[in-house]
Amino acid sequence: MATGMTELKSRLNPLFIERLMQQFDVHTIDRIINGFSANRLPIIRINTLKTDTHAVMRYLKEMNVLFERIPFLNDALIIRNRKEKFFEDLDIYKNGSMYFQGISSQLPALFLAPAAGEKILDMTAAPGSKTAQMGIMMKNEGEIFANEIDLIRFERLKYNLDKQGIKIAKTNLGDGTKLGEQFPKYFDKVLLDAPCSAEGRISLTEQKSHKFWSEKNITQNVKIQKKLLLSAVQTLKSGGMMVYSTCTLAPEENEAMVDFALKTFPNELRVEKIDLDFKYKLPILKSFGGILFDNRVQNTIKAMPSEISEGFFVAKFRKV
Repeated sequence: MATGMTELKSRLNPLFIERLMQQFDVHTIDRIINGFSANRLPIIRINTLKTDTHAVMRYLKEMNVLFERIPFLNDALIIRNRKEKFFEDLDIYKNGSMYFQGISSQLPALFLAPAAGEKILDMTAAPGSKTAQMGIMMKNEGEIFANEIDLIRFERLKYNLDKQGIKIAKTNLGDGTKLGEQFPKYFDKVLLDAPCSAEGRISLTEQKSHKFWSEKNITQNVKIQKKLLLSAVQTLKSGGMMVYSTCTLAPEENEAMVDFALKTFPNELRVEKIDLDFKYKLPILKSFGGILFDNRVQNTIKAMPSEISEGFFVAKFRKV
């Protein structure tokens, strides 16, 4: 097994491994590397605007599909014996009654808990997975402003929202960093699923998922994330909620970003405690790169990649 782990690690940038060693113990690093090498199982989210979860479960049983429920996601299923391709010709997929969306991707909206009638901002919305999930949670009542800066991804966003029957989302092709000036104190809740270095999505069977990794890439993402976060806080009403999330393990983009937010808005933001009964959770760092983080950073959650999830980080803020 040790030889196998050495070989797996050798496929990654040595600096990346060195950074992991600065964050975690050897056992945890081995679990992370195993997660990078795992074949991720399909996760489906059932669209309750169009169907009923129990009806879909009965249908899947008839089709001899093995699945299991996820305790903290009522309308999502882990598929055990079929690939995504199996579902693509089924009516429930073609009509938008089900959608492939990983566990990690579903958690930001779960913690934000958008409710019917609220005004929600999705700052970097494409391809629309989380936007649609929120529209369904809101029962198509209220307002979602779904923003995306990239034209190709913007078209994908519109397609996915239309397919899933989301009527309350207004799509906007624009720069999220400018929204604070355009919508000061307008939204009840904001989702900032930030562009990131995507370390949590690394697959050791797909070199393209990690060949672009570099510390420079992390630094560039941090600059964008800070601008988006400042803009997000501006758009938020007093008493409003914001969820910040990434699909990376990099501390600069996770714990350090929460620390940055608390130090930038010491009298405006507090971090709400969130937790999850999930066996793939990672410890939240108390410091990194010589920076000691605010103790409240411990109220966030981070998870490693596994056969059922990508690596992710989620923080929840209240504007007070």
